[in-house]
Amino acid sequence: LQARRDTVDVVDDQRGQPTWSADVAARIADLGPRLGPALHGVFHATNSGEATWYDLAREVFGAIGADPARVRPTSSAAFPRPAPRPAYSALAHGRWREAGLPPPRDWRAALHEALSLIRP
Repeated sequence: LQARRDTVDVVDDQRGQPTWSADVAARIADLGPRLGPALHGVFHATNSGEATWYDLAREVFGAIGADPARVRPTSSAAFPRPAPRPAYSALAHGRWREAGLPPPRDWRAALHEALSLIRP
């Protein structure tokens, strides 16, 4: 997409936690042996930090050597969806600390590692 357009409009009014599926799998594998009657419940396995889709797109552009200034912010109204998207969907990670596990790594670190695996 970045090679086909001069600019890209990306939603900047929805904030969440970009998360790499490999990190989710690793977190679940770390947690599994610790679960039991004393430790149960909901654990949010997202990467830490927050970003809008615009923030994520700019980070990707920069990481692949494209100019992040080519990414332009826009609102959700520019991309109507059948179902509304939440403006804020970041999740807490306190349960990981309760389980004696380190907090999840920042989404930027996960993104850069993932990109290094698909880009030589």
